[in-house]
Amino acid sequence: MVRLRLDLSYDGGPYRGLARQPGLTTVQGMVEEALERLLGVPVGTTASGRTDRGVHADAQVLHGDVEDAVLPADLAALTRRLDRALPASITIRAVRRAPDGFHARFSAIGRSYRYRLRDGVDPRVEGRGVARDARDVWGVTAQLDVPAMRRASRALLGEHDFAAFCRRAPGRTTTRRIDQLSLRRIGPGPGRIDIRLRGPAFCHQQVRSIVGCLVDVGRGKRPERWIADVLASGDRSLASPVAPPHGLTLERVHFGRGTAASPPSGAVLSAG
Repeated sequence: MVRLRLDLSYDGGPYRGLARQPGLTTVQGMVEEALERLLGVPVGTTASGRTDRGVHADAQVLHGDVEDAVLPADLAALTRRLDRALPASITIRAVRRAPDGFHARFSAIGRSYRYRLRDGVDPRVEGRGVARDARDVWGVTAQLDVPAMRRASRALLGEHDFAAFCRRAPGRTTTRRIDQLSLRRIGPGPGRIDIRLRGPAFCHQQVRSIVGCLVDVGRGKRPERWIADVLASGDRSLASPVAPPHGLTLERVHFGRGTAASPPSGAVLSAG
């Protein structure tokens, strides 16, 4: 058997998330079906992390095990054929043999996400025209106070129990570490604002929940200290509604030199 690494990007808008689900159109399901058509055998894949319905990826990674006998000698040609076999919303960037011990999920040491906002949007198009025209931007009517959002976000850096910001999964920990969290206004305001987060792994809806809370601080609906209070409470009901999925993009998966032989206890490698 040969382990293949697949690097891909996608527009999550047309799909019910990354992970395969019976009877639903998903990114993973589309890739596996196309691989089976090209190679003539079923190919199950594992992703570096799940993305929810409507969430995008600039750099998702899958791996799958395939018998050497069914593989073409030219994997660059297979990359091109697989890319052509998929809708334009999914781009296959590379198909290659993975090194020994490689695992798309457990060899990854970090994940970077970007959330794009546009403030000062006409209320008649908030959540519709501006957001959809740009595909990956959440338009909000208020002009956001980015310095206040930046100061509030500092409480989230480091390792904490993010129960107040996560959709709970039975038996799984909500303790996570955020290594980087930055907010940058692109050009003079109002206009586009990029929020970037990096950490080893994120739990379900953690990034979108953080963004939703920061936007409420930026709107002046909540004081800066409120973010730290929500974090300390561990109470999901105190947090703001999650930000819409279409503003979120998995920007990069970071891999180290070593590999993990087995999954870490309680690991949940997803964000949405």
